[in-house]
Amino acid sequence: MQQAHLKGQSQRLALEHLVNPPRLFPDPEIPTPWPPSPRCWDSVVHPFEVRQEWYRDYLVELGEDPLPFVGSVTVNGIPHIAAASIVAFLGSRGRTCLWPEPRNHLFDVVVDMAEAAGILVMTSPWGMEGGAGPFDAEEVLGLTLTHELAPVIVLNERQGKDDQLLTLARHLALVWLGQSGVSTAAAPVRSDASMPRFCDAVAREVVARLHRHVAANKLVVPSMPSIDGWLAVATRSSRTFTRALICNTGGTSTTFMSAFRMLGIKSTDVFDAIGRSLDLEV
Repeated sequence: MQQAHLKGQSQRLALEHLVNPPRLFPDPEIPTPWPPSPRCWDSVVHPFEVRQEWYRDYLVELGEDPLPFVGSVTVNGIPHIAAASIVAFLGSRGRTCLWPEPRNHLFDVVVDMAEAAGILVMTSPWGMEGGAGPFDAEEVLGLTLTHELAPVIVLNERQGKDDQLLTLARHLALVWLGQSGVSTAAAPVRSDASMPRFCDAVAREVVARLHRHVAANKLVVPSMPSIDGWLAVATRSSRTFTRALICNTGGTSTTFMSAFRMLGIKSTDVFDAIGRSLDLEV
């Protein structure tokens, strides 16, 4: 138990050392205590650490190799070169077909690319009553838990898709840097601004390049006009993670109760419904 506590404490310290990207648009001044209290870090980070640890162990059992892009750039690098690397890798994972009507948002396409590349993209209603709870006085925009096998990016689902896309691009930059961290609506003043400036510059270039890449290649995610609530639950926890979890629950390694906790559900009926939404036989 003490070892687990120290591990969590180490993760929190790593997150505290991240310098947040500057605000893209001028926002009202928001009082921002920094660093947040350990209790708040626990409530924000722990559910995603649990999912990441399960998926990491799953990949280890499969004998998967580390992802080559994690930690492949440095903050002293050139942003447009880092952005080119991100877009080239994600672009090779896209799916080609005609644009559906109505057209999917670029954000959905990039999430599909990131998941196909091995990055788990999750969402959370931070700052919303009944969600992760208000994170002190600030609003979390994104969280990265980097790992060479199972990097996780968590986005605030309360943001619009344009804002989510930019936040996702910033946190992709963190994965390429091999760094864990959190970005907030109100960036605290820190003495070393090299990382936020790098992430912000990379993110802007990534979004611009992705617009061009996706438009030129007509890359889309499969059209899902009748997305139901169960598929939304799977998407919130990362479809890649949810699919792997459902397919590997009920054996000796993962109990149904553990799977329920990781998905935030309470019954086998809901578990089965989520599986069916992913076209799994349950």
